[in-house]
Amino acid sequence: MPPRRTRRAGPDAAADRFGADYYRRFYGDPRTRVNDAAAVMALAEFVAAYLAYLDVPVRSILDVGCGVGHWQRAAARLWPRARYHGIEYSRFLCERFGWQHGSITDLDVRAATGRDEFDLVVCQGVLQYLDDRAAAKALANLGRWCGGALYLEALTTADWRRNCDRDRTDGEVHLRAGDWYRQRLARHFRACGGGLFCSRRAGVTLFELEGT
Repeated sequence: MPPRRTRRAGPDAAADRFGADYYRRFYGDPRTRVNDAAAVMALAEFVAAYLAYLDVPVRSILDVGCGVGHWQRAAARLWPRARYHGIEYSRFLCERFGWQHGSITDLDVRAATGRDEFDLVVCQGVLQYLDDRAAAKALANLGRWCGGALYLEALTTADWRRNCDRDRTDGEVHLRAGDWYRQRLARHFRACGGGLFCSRRAGVTLFELEGT
């Protein structure tokens, strides 16, 4: 049985969901956290190596849903000359870490960062918290903001059924088929594998089997 979908009265109530208790459970407690700094560092090392292989330079990074800052620390090590911008919806985390507050669905990216486009956009564990309409809008925004590569992680229906540890994964989300995401991503990106998608504007050459 799929998890219940989160229904809240409005944006303020939704924002309250991502407070201290949520981050204590899914990012703080070693017994229940979904990942940690070491896991994200290993992931970022893969992303850095693959983008270097694809000859995609990383001089600017947009991390949408930057959370507790794991990607910021990885970026400082792996792309020390890149300009990193972290955007976060949780006001609790913005107050704690000083992130730029914003939503992936209506962010004025130039006002928030001074840029229109980024070499690397990271969106990890965000889209499953949006309903279909908002998630489609978010994907269109990612297509506009990303001029190089996108790293995307979103929980799908198949992941919930077969792949994730339900004791460590938030089930109060909107589950969709992987093809729902692929169809919309294909308008702006080419799949590279490993959760990476290259912008069609980037001019990256992929051999036929590299994106499968």
